[in-house]
Amino acid sequence: MSKPNKTVASSTTTADLKDDRKIKATNNNECENSTSVELTRPGQQIRPAISCEVAVGLVERLYGLKVLSVSELNSYYDHNFLVKIDPQSKGNPFVKDIWPHGYVLKVLNSMDTREDRIDAVHAVQRILGAKGFNCPQPILNIKGQDKSIEDIVYDLPIESDDKKSTAEFQESDAIRQGRHVVRLFIFVPGRLLVEVPYTPQLLLSLGRYICSLQKAIEGFSHPAMEQFQNIWSLDSVPQLLGFTSAIGDHEKRRLIEDIVEAYMKEVVPKKNRFQKGVIHGDFNEQNILVRKASLSEGDDSTASSQPRPQPQDAFGDQSEHEVCGILDFGDTAFSFYLYDVAILIMYAMLDSKVVDFLDVGGYVLAGYMSVDDRTLNEAEFEALKVCVASRYAQSLTMGAYTHSLNPTNEYLLMSSKNGWTQLKTFWTTPKDQLYDRWRIIIDANRQ
Repeated sequence: MSKPNKTVASSTTTADLKDDRKIKATNNNECENSTSVELTRPGQQIRPAISCEVAVGLVERLYGLKVLSVSELNSYYDHNFLVKIDPQSKGNPFVKDIWPHGYVLKVLNSMDTREDRIDAVHAVQRILGAKGFNCPQPILNIKGQDKSIEDIVYDLPIESDDKKSTAEFQESDAIRQGRHVVRLFIFVPGRLLVEVPYTPQLLLSLGRYICSLQKAIEGFSHPAMEQFQNIWSLDSVPQLLGFTSAIGDHEKRRLIEDIVEAYMKEVVPKKNRFQKGVIHGDFNEQNILVRKASLSEGDDSTASSQPRPQPQDAFGDQSEHEVCGILDFGDTAFSFYLYDVAILIMYAMLDSKVVDFLDVGGYVLAGYMSVDDRTLNEAEFEALKVCVASRYAQSLTMGAYTHSLNPTNEYLLMSSKNGWTQLKTFWTTPKDQLYDRWRIIIDANRQ
């Protein structure tokens, strides 16, 4: 389904404990623009291997809160836990009332320890929260800090593929411990986008929401946002060629290579004409919360602080829904607005069962362009198809690569269930034909 994810980076998950499917890979290579792009070495273990018992100890020691229960959340390169707290806990002077839905303890992987980067992400979350957007907010520890760096001794087996590990990595005693950023967030209850049918109205709501969010943080700047780039940034698409060996099928590997080539020819030369600002960077179906639509139209750009959980009845409930919250700000960066749009379209296409997936882009764009006459310029529109395909390529390639390191973790291959078939159809659909379909939908939904 979506890109292989980590559990909501700098965020929480939703009520059924699902979360976004993402990998955060790291290394110290430099890109053309001198931005650090972090990628893991094959076999490198950066995920903290800690148990629920250690998680409880971190919460009680750092946050002064008495833990009643703890459960592990799905994650890739971070380690995350849902913790329920004793409502009578009084050990943290900065927590006046215990949140009844629980909290998410997030122990970041060993490569994501830049404090300025975390500060920038928290600043974005606070701005959005102050403007009425429903998104996770960090909790202060007993020292009044929203994060701490901890040396953690691992008490679980290390997951690694010895055949892919370097001798230096295999012999290192440091594998048994690591330095990690520890944070605690309010657990945001709600219903995931993937749990409801993607109707035309919901797709329009998605487009409106992403545009409203971009506008809400317009003008925000932070050096760490401008410097940030990882393997999941669309700017890093050319780096995929270093991971395609994990794709066993030659035809599929060639498809990824064709998309990377198209990205270099059709996207890179146009970048100087793309509009820029702070983007979320990971609008996927596991990071978006929805609720039943209100009676008033067009009032879903922001949400109340409490999304109403809905029955988990698959697609039996045919009610209209609207976006009410957003999770996971781990990929937030100063980048191109186009990338947010392309990423959202790709993930909405992947799980679209009501609307023909080739029409999804038209509805998302119609919603996006309805907010204060926001639009894509000519260069952005021309590059959009390749950017959407590039996100498919990232998700499928990195899913295969990470699965090659951890072959028993089938969770890493969720993207491939529909992804390869959809990508082939999408990529072979002539751009003019695809854009004509989208323009018809955009025109039909003009207000």
